[in-house]
Amino acid sequence: MRKTISLLLALALLLSLGTTAFAAIDEADEDGVVDYLPDEKPALEDDLYGYVNFEPVSEAEIPPGYLGWSYSAELSLEIEQELSQIVLDCVDNAGTYEKGTPEQKIADQYLAYMDEESRNAAGVEPLRPFLDKIASAENIQQYAEILAGMDSDIGYYSLLGFSISSDFYVPDHYSVYLNAADLGLDQPYLLSDDMADLWQLYTDYLTKLFTLSGVDEAEAAEKAASILEMQKQLAASSLSPEEYYDYSKCYIPTAFEDIDALLPTVDLDAVMQIEGLPSDAEIYVEDPGQLEAIGALLTEENLPLLKDYSTAILLMDTAYYLSMDFWQANRDFVGARYGMETPTLEEGTLYDVQSDLAWDFGRIYIKDHFSEESKQYVEDMTRDILGVFEKHIDALDWMSDETKQAAKRKLETMNLKIGYPDDDAWPEYLDEVEYTAPADGGVLIENILNSGRVYRQYMETLPGTEVDKKQWGMTPQEVNAYYSPSNNEIVFPAAIIQGAFYDPDASYAANLGGIGATIAHEITHAFDSSGAQFDENGNYSVWWTEEDMDRFNELCDKVADYYSAIEVIPGQFINGELTLGENIADLGAMSCVAELCGDDPEALREMFLTYALTWGEKMTEDGLVDQLLNDEHAPGAVRVNAVVSSTDAFYEAFDVQEGDGMYVAPEDRVGIW
Repeated sequence: MRKTISLLLALALLLSLGTTAFAAIDEADEDGVVDYLPDEKPALEDDLYGYVNFEPVSEAEIPPGYLGWSYSAELSLEIEQELSQIVLDCVDNAGTYEKGTPEQKIADQYLAYMDEESRNAAGVEPLRPFLDKIASAENIQQYAEILAGMDSDIGYYSLLGFSISSDFYVPDHYSVYLNAADLGLDQPYLLSDDMADLWQLYTDYLTKLFTLSGVDEAEAAEKAASILEMQKQLAASSLSPEEYYDYSKCYIPTAFEDIDALLPTVDLDAVMQIEGLPSDAEIYVEDPGQLEAIGALLTEENLPLLKDYSTAILLMDTAYYLSMDFWQANRDFVGARYGMETPTLEEGTLYDVQSDLAWDFGRIYIKDHFSEESKQYVEDMTRDILGVFEKHIDALDWMSDETKQAAKRKLETMNLKIGYPDDDAWPEYLDEVEYTAPADGGVLIENILNSGRVYRQYMETLPGTEVDKKQWGMTPQEVNAYYSPSNNEIVFPAAIIQGAFYDPDASYAANLGGIGATIAHEITHAFDSSGAQFDENGNYSVWWTEEDMDRFNELCDKVADYYSAIEVIPGQFINGELTLGENIADLGAMSCVAELCGDDPEALREMFLTYALTWGEKMTEDGLVDQLLNDEHAPGAVRVNAVVSSTDAFYEAFDVQEGDGMYVAPEDRVGIW
């Protein structure tokens, strides 16, 4: 339900590495954009990232609706533009398609977005039944039951909400998860006194939404201020972004009776019945500390505040889809929040329709954009990388033979998905979602609510069933890839197997620096600080000896310290704990692809140059700060310079010497795999 800004790029900076310290090297320009490039093109041995990306990053422009530019974002835009033409072709023939076909849904959803008259006529009224229900709660139990009903109906939640996912300990089956509350702003922002300007921007936005929904402006401002204070209170008891990657602190299996005890003013059994979910088993609590704080908030005295809070979250979740004054308020907030130019209604709609009907577009995309030859190439390269990774495990001097055997079982049983799902693995429940054009009485927000309703109904069928591991978590047209610890699988959508990442006419070494590094990165995620907690079957379990885990954690600490020393812009450092898993994966990936190049200096140089090219990017300063606080990925140029400077083969390939900007003393280089 939540409309978020799509980050189709890994965010950017330039890092200059020295033997003893890291220093901030740039600030935003007058337009609020950070490119981290020196005034003149640097020497390769001083700055590999800047050397490779100086011209393209300097010349690139950040497109409307994006926080930055990158090669992956550029590729995503190319795909988006191709699919946008499909949208426009469908619209040109609207009314001629059979109901329920992808073409009918595409055309009618586009028309629903673009029809300002129908959106303005509907205003906030399609939400009125939900707003009235929240307002009608006379006590805490009624409030909790109303939220449960909305969650069960349209998948909306604010303070209490449930989701369904595979079980941590029995990954073949689904379990119930109790979600963390919606904090409005990310936890680090709510806890920092330096964010007063953002707090004001946020409360102004809430005030505007309340006012548009019919509340007096002075009263709306009071509600907004109280909601912010409540969210700060919840944030103080919530997990930090980095703690969400420590599974000993989050997603804790908790008996129903124990959760019930933390919510003394709520009949939890009644709530679960309304949710249509079982309450006779353990429930995974996403944020245990926050749940205690929620229990303390759920008092009759706080009922007016709680109702205002849930109303505000509903309005924020849906503002983008309501009348144009709500839409404009949302765009103004997003633009000011991230220092970015927001897209026009038409520009945004072309992307939004593709997002709403992503799997329908996925079927269309793969018809002309993926070959069996590409699939076979990636499969073969993956086998090469798996072989190298196994050799690296065998060669580790800090790991026992017992743990090595368990680690190699993860490699041997790792599943590989390339391109697009098999015919029986596409999400069929989406066929039930109806999209209606304004000419037929449709309204955009109703289409959106209906989509949430169908998804929620599907979710409620999952508890007690076996997980279908053929399903994909990404559509084929996404320029991305992932590792799933619960499935022990790596997934590469068709869209990333092209462009800067893969060229069928390029050398093997060049492709190792592109798609090869991506493959090796995802494989290494099986052994990063989070993935290492899951065995070959996807169970959250201890498969290490205690001594080996201690040694592994010591190495993780060194990686975290290495990255935490990097000051990106004045006063803003890399969070080595938050980015630990991704940094381990980057370092492990480079170790693997460098070895596959062997002792061939030319192959190594080609690989390193291609790798550096894939991370060329620039972004808004506000977007960069947001990334440093909340994103588990280090900025792009760090993923070049910090990684290759810890790779011995880089020094051999380019004859990097002490005194060069890229030089890091051997004893200070980090890496685990």
